[in-house]
Amino acid sequence: MLVELDIFSGRPNPRWELDERDRAELQRLQAALAPARGAPPEPPGLGYKGFSYGDASGHCRAFQGHVECPDGPLADPSFSVERFLLDRLPAEFAPLRDRIAASLA
Repeated sequence: MLVELDIFSGRPNPRWELDERDRAELQRLQAALAPARGAPPEPPGLGYKGFSYGDASGHCRAFQGHVECPDGPLADPSFSVERFLLDRLPAEFAPLRDRIAASLA
């Protein structure tokens, strides 16, 4: 499963693949979420805009405690999906970790 951290403008965003174990865990986290009430927040024009992830079966976006998927938006008040993906951010992007973690509140 391909993951993209949507954070940059004017240069490529960080991308990486999840292995099968992490993919299964992400799917488990997502399956535990309830449908969202109300519209998900709109990402800003600059800065952290969430994580996009998916494969041939579909793509989702996790941002500010919401996960938007083809089946509809999900509520993630504990930011479990975003925290999970942040924990798997490759080492070469480690300087971004604190900046993103600060926005998950």
